[in-house]
Amino acid sequence: MSAKKEDPRAIRSKRLLKEAVISLLIESQNLQELTVQKVTAKAELNRATFYLHYGDMQVLLKHVVYDIFDDLSKKLSPLLQPEHVDLDEHRLTFLDYFYQHRKYLSVLFEEKAFQKKLHNFIVEFVQARRDLNKIVTEDAVSKDIIASSILGILMWWIRDGKHYSSEYIAQQMSVWMTRRH
Repeated sequence: MSAKKEDPRAIRSKRLLKEAVISLLIESQNLQELTVQKVTAKAELNRATFYLHYGDMQVLLKHVVYDIFDDLSKKLSPLLQPEHVDLDEHRLTFLDYFYQHRKYLSVLFEEKAFQKKLHNFIVEFVQARRDLNKIVTEDAVSKDIIASSILGILMWWIRDGKHYSSEYIAQQMSVWMTRRH
């Protein structure tokens, strides 16, 4: 049995609502100011359409966040192939995503749930890279330390260091991660 294909109008409406959320986050830089009325007005859709697809703003925001992590996974998945081991390229791809979307990601960074989800995403990616490179370690704390460090760098960069390019930040991370004491 095949899954029922989603109506193109529903796909379009959901896309417009998500784009409206992102646009409003860029404009206001405040998650608490988002309302169904503002989102539907920005998307040029009515409230009934919103409620047809999402129960409330939290559900819509969850879907926006899912899309962010889906995009990140797609961008990073080629870096988990055995023939692809260029760590510098991995850092740059990862950082480019955050730089390109920094205007609304900076708002999401204020949310503890988003920070935790991103931290867990980074931990999983670090473990996947270790598995790819056959690095065996029992030390789970080191993955958390690496993920926390990367998250801290991202948060600082998006909030206070926006004038630095993703190439510069990648280079600094490379120096930091390869420095031997």
